[in-house]
Amino acid sequence: MFCYHKPVQGLAVRRWLSFEADTLRTARRLLLAAILGTHAAIAAAQGDEGGNGAAVHGSLSLSSERVANLNGGIAPGNATDHLLEAGVSVDGAALGLPAGSQLQASFIHTWDDQPSFNLVGDAQGFTNIAAAPRSSLYTLWYHQQPAAGQWGVDLGLVPADHYFDVADSAGLLINSGFGVQPTWSANTVAPIYPTAGVGAIVSWNDGRWRNRSGLFQADPRDRGSAFQRGFLLLDEVNLSASAATTYKLGVWSYHPHDPPSAPLPKTAWGGYAIAEHALDADANAPTAFVRFGWSPPRVSAIPFGFQLGVLVPAPFTTRPEDQFSLGIASAHLRGQGVETAYEITYLLVLDEHVSLQPDVQYIAAPAGTHPAATVATIRLHIDF
Repeated sequence: MFCYHKPVQGLAVRRWLSFEADTLRTARRLLLAAILGTHAAIAAAQGDEGGNGAAVHGSLSLSSERVANLNGGIAPGNATDHLLEAGVSVDGAALGLPAGSQLQASFIHTWDDQPSFNLVGDAQGFTNIAAAPRSSLYTLWYHQQPAAGQWGVDLGLVPADHYFDVADSAGLLINSGFGVQPTWSANTVAPIYPTAGVGAIVSWNDGRWRNRSGLFQADPRDRGSAFQRGFLLLDEVNLSASAATTYKLGVWSYHPHDPPSAPLPKTAWGGYAIAEHALDADANAPTAFVRFGWSPPRVSAIPFGFQLGVLVPAPFTTRPEDQFSLGIASAHLRGQGVETAYEITYLLVLDEHVSLQPDVQYIAAPAGTHPAATVATIRLHIDF
């Protein structure tokens, strides 16, 4: 299963909110400052509490879901998946670094009662939070935001799925096929959730145009090896054609060094394209997306992927924070046929910290070999 954790940046469905209580906020900042061990961070953490901007921001998020495979797949049954994530972000300017810079870190803890993949056996992954039970440092990186006409950089343990191959309007859908394209997540050891990799991203922004180029280690599971086992290259061009329409075009190239003791996937390459369009000028207008991914069939477990869908903010005027989405994700499996997931989901916002998300998927030909499966999921989000 090729899981993907949706990026927080740009997605209304993942609002990372800090506590408003002054005592809790101050305690968090002082703790981080002590960990960083810098006088500048301590001064910033103890600084202005009057609304002039905080140097340190913390977040805490729990996603917990109950999954029911109603029929088909490997076997009907129930499972649970849980993801606990804690993060901190430090304003680089408070530490004497350039304006617009940040230091970011996050930790994850995942657990389940049994692997939900054992119920359905699909190749794309019907849930984007399922992962082997673990507690680990997920990300730790320096981020320099590019201003218009300027360069930016990201260095450290960087999640590639935070920056590359992201369709914002697909962010509510929980099937991992709507995350990064399976044409590169399945054909490489990708530096994505739940294991970010050592890497660097250089970004350039000039108004309507943006370009990102990334270099990552070939095996993020072995962070100590850095680039000794090879590398993954990514490049993406982003055009904001109008306020309503965005196009993205990306390419990737995977070059592993393959010691016999721990084989990696074969050398591979491919590309992807994304288009998103708001259906009218209203801020709550539905946004449609379409995506394609391709990799040479002779070296690819999944040589072709295709997704489309729509996100509808505020589907009911009486519930302005709710969201509704539906989508189709199809993966062509070399020698195994085509797996296609049809998903419909709704985000029910209970308050600013708590929401429920019922989700139903019909998955035709899971892994190309299993009977069609119907999967119902109820997910609880708690964000602070």
